[in-house]
Parts: sequence; C-alpha cells; structure tokens
Amino acid sequence: MFTPTIDAEKCIGCGECIDVCPADVCEIQDEKAVVVNGEECLGCESCVEVCEQDAITVEET
Repeated sequence: MFTPTIDAEKCIGCGECIDVCPADVCEIQDEKAVVVNGEECLGCESCVEVCEQDAITVEET
C-alpha cells in the first residue's frame, strides 16, 4: 500500500500529476491538487516525477 501526499504550499495547481496518474488519485480543488483516492495509489511515482515544484511524495505504508 502507498500513501501519496501533496504539499499545498508548494503546489501551483498545474494538473500535471492528474494527467499522468493511471489511478485517478488526485484532482484539482481550489486551484490546488489534492489526494482524493489515496487508497488507489499504485506507487508508480509518475506524479512525483512530473511535479516541478517537488510538492508530491509517495511513501510505502
């Protein structure tokens, strides 16, 4: 199981993480990406790789 986390202070709401996620884990709310389906995270870290703000972490739990 994996736990994705988004730092709202770093997130600029670009949506790149949402575009690359194969499991639809995040969505944009109030101009920021937020985790809405964290339990679906596959741990692929595609979101981490595309986030130029280093706002996303994925930890194995």
